[in-house]
Amino acid sequence: MKKIYTYLFFIFLFFTTKVVSQQPVFTHLTEKDGLPDIEFYSIVEDNKGFIWLAADKGLFRYDGKEFKNYSHIEKRGLSVFGLKLDSKGRVWCNNISGQFFYIENDKLLLFKDLKEEVKGQLALFSFYQNDLVASTRTGLYRIGLNSLHQNKIFDIKAGFYPFYVENDALVNLHDHEIKETIKGRNTIVKYELNQFKKYEFNKWQITSFKNKYLIYAYNSNNLKVHPKLFYEQEGKLEEVDLTKTLKKNEVIKFYEESDQLWACTRNGLFIYDFNNGELTHKKTYFKGKEISAVLKDRNNNYWFTTLRNGIYIVPNLFIEKYTIAEEKQNISAMSRIGNDSLIIGTTKGDIAILNRKTKKIEFTKQIHKEKVYSICDSDEKVYLSLGGGSFVYDKKNKNIYEDSFCSNAKDLSLIDKNNILYATHSSASIINVKNKNVFNLKGARAYTTYYSSKKEMYVGYVDGVEKYNIEKKASRVLFNNKPIFAIDIDETANGIIWISTFKDGIIGLENGEATINYTKENGLLSSKTGKIKGDGELLWITTDKGLQVLNTKTGTFKNLTKKDGINSFNISEIIPFKDALFFSSNKGLFKINKEKVFKDRRVLNFNFTSILIDDKKVEEKEEYELTSDIKKIKFTFLTNGFLAEDNIVYQYKLITASANSKWNRIDKGINQITFNNLAAGEYVLKLKATEVNGKKETKEKVIKLVIKLPFYKEWWFLLIIGTFLFILIWLLFNMKLERLEKKQEVAIEKERMQKALVGSKLETLQSQMNPHFTFNALNSVQNLVLKGSKLEAYNYLTKFSSLLRESLLLSTKSFVYFDEELSLIEKYLELEKLRFREGFSYEIKGAEFIDDIKIPTMVIQPFIENAIKHGLLHKTNGLGKIKIEFSQEKLFKCEITDNGIGLKAAAEINKKTNNKSASFSTKSIKDKLKILKDFYKTDIGFEYKELDIGTKVIVKIPFHF
Repeated sequence: MKKIYTYLFFIFLFFTTKVVSQQPVFTHLTEKDGLPDIEFYSIVEDNKGFIWLAADKGLFRYDGKEFKNYSHIEKRGLSVFGLKLDSKGRVWCNNISGQFFYIENDKLLLFKDLKEEVKGQLALFSFYQNDLVASTRTGLYRIGLNSLHQNKIFDIKAGFYPFYVENDALVNLHDHEIKETIKGRNTIVKYELNQFKKYEFNKWQITSFKNKYLIYAYNSNNLKVHPKLFYEQEGKLEEVDLTKTLKKNEVIKFYEESDQLWACTRNGLFIYDFNNGELTHKKTYFKGKEISAVLKDRNNNYWFTTLRNGIYIVPNLFIEKYTIAEEKQNISAMSRIGNDSLIIGTTKGDIAILNRKTKKIEFTKQIHKEKVYSICDSDEKVYLSLGGGSFVYDKKNKNIYEDSFCSNAKDLSLIDKNNILYATHSSASIINVKNKNVFNLKGARAYTTYYSSKKEMYVGYVDGVEKYNIEKKASRVLFNNKPIFAIDIDETANGIIWISTFKDGIIGLENGEATINYTKENGLLSSKTGKIKGDGELLWITTDKGLQVLNTKTGTFKNLTKKDGINSFNISEIIPFKDALFFSSNKGLFKINKEKVFKDRRVLNFNFTSILIDDKKVEEKEEYELTSDIKKIKFTFLTNGFLAEDNIVYQYKLITASANSKWNRIDKGINQITFNNLAAGEYVLKLKATEVNGKKETKEKVIKLVIKLPFYKEWWFLLIIGTFLFILIWLLFNMKLERLEKKQEVAIEKERMQKALVGSKLETLQSQMNPHFTFNALNSVQNLVLKGSKLEAYNYLTKFSSLLRESLLLSTKSFVYFDEELSLIEKYLELEKLRFREGFSYEIKGAEFIDDIKIPTMVIQPFIENAIKHGLLHKTNGLGKIKIEFSQEKLFKCEITDNGIGLKAAAEINKKTNNKSASFSTKSIKDKLKILKDFYKTDIGFEYKELDIGTKVIVKIPFHF
């Protein structure tokens, strides 16, 4: 059966061989990312880290997060070109209409309009000795930046002639001559270019490479005329033999970068070694794209602008990605083959061989579409575990055949040429690939395996890591007496076994004991680690925040993050070679130059973007003097640049005269601090940016805040107040006697009122408890006794004595609670009812709505007694009724209504009988209410109303709680 499979694969298996290109990992900014245009002509970075872009749609500034457009009311057209920085760090640009602009105080200002000189064609310009130098169709001009004085250096007969400024020299091309102007010297002719006259060139570029002239000439109208490149050597200009690529493609601009010559063309960026006048092509980036300009920013990111495809940003030229078809980029497993090759497997079952020397990648015909889980290399064969079975790659014959040495292994480790240690979803086992004998180590889900240099086997199970010796005897590997949950296991040259964990970072085993632990707290970017790989004394580590390398000898880390070009942290495998490291992920295959990839990253200086005082923007200053009524001070800040804030946090402290506070860390991604209601005094705000997991930091920015005292705490105000108080106290002292006299008068008057009120109470009590009432009460008791109604007589006497006792008790108080007064009134009415028997009834309304208030005593009962005595007592027919209604508003009001004989009839009877008790009672109440009215200064009193039948009296008295 095996032979049949072998023959079938020999017949149907074939390799598709392809030379793969390597591109640096880049971020492509387009309109989807908020890019305001796709056509860019120039790019520059200012001294604050802002990226400026000259585009078809105008001038834009990028701070790493947002794009801002700058325009001018007199600007003709949208497009701008030729971005430059002057000696003051100002950004300049121009347009086809001949207008020159610069940025100052965050505004675009018009410097000069050379409309007539330019005549509709774009001028080249630069700066020389505080002058703007511009090459136009009509001549080369120098314009003073301060004086605006315009001077024509020479006429140009046709077309534009290039120039450039280097150090103190102005070098220009004019009439087939290279001329050099140095301050304090006459202009000299450096080189004659008469040999160029025979060529049909209409455009020129002049620049330098390694401080020597580089001249490029071409014909933009006739592509059959090949461009020419000349380079200064040994005091003369020598023609450089252009490559085929440069002969066919117009160079938009040359750059000198890392001792190499970079050529921006309409077909990509071409990089050359340029030695002794000879070009040697090294690399091509962005083939097929029109690269218009290149910028290396302050954080060593490379920006490539294009004429139709937006902007490409390369964080690191030394992390390269292999060009593989998108459907084959999700690489799940990888292994080294010898010194110069790699074998890779994808999640869709694709298998390929990469030859590092030939730069060729060979994909096999797809056998199964299941995921490749693991690959293990031996001397002659490579073992592969797929979801659909296990396969073997024969290195010598370069063919693959099916060989079911294991089932769907999660991880494979070579023990020797005949034995493989492997982990599956249900167990860990050892298989002899020669005779297929299997030895089961443990029946539990396993994730990773490793065979060490000491011939020990390590397996990471679902319940922890176990170690097996040569006799296959197991022992648990613990850390802090707890199991270790492993993702990957590997070893470094010093014999340390390293274990990558789910959440505890990496753990190092020395002589089988867990003695080393690295986490986020002591160097790792994250404690959630993934694949690890030993590389001599180095250990490469993947985390969910980046790729790191640990020097196990010194304990130091170097990091590669998204900021450095790692565009995916879902890394499936790491393979180190002597000079390079390969890693695979869901986004393809990558190569790292181990020596050059690590940048000397520094934490970039940041800028204040706004300072708001009570929500009003103010100019940035080193010191602010503020009034005491300031409620809110807000600072916002930003580190400009691509991913500039990816790995930093901000810290601040607010120092007072009395205390030097500690540094406060602001949460990552927060770019502002606010201070509310600062007390008066002097403060020093210090702000800095620091690496999230490093020791690097920026220079501190310092701002002084002075909060003035409120005016009422100033010395002059306190002096005025002190003087005023002294005068006031003096006046008060002198007025003291007069006040004491008035106080005595008030006390005397109060005592008089109290005496009058008490006297009024006694009179009222006397009126209430008059002999006539007492006689009538005792008479009623006598009648009840004579009739033999002893029980009724007893009840009557009891109520009479209770009424008498309560009246005497309340007579000692000026104010009583309403409930006490109501109880007295009810007892009095009950006695009157017993006296009148069935001829009398009463009704009390509104008492339930009265609050727990206090009212003057002995006021209401006399009016009820008057109603009975003068209104009901002489009533000859019908039932005598009294209705009493209480209400509480601003005053306490009581309405007493009877159905008696009325006021006129009662007055006639009193007149005939000469009854003076009524007038005495009324006078007593009037006196009492007058006292209260004088004291409370309000509408207090009583009034009688004649009704059709009977009389109503309305009494208003004060109350309090």
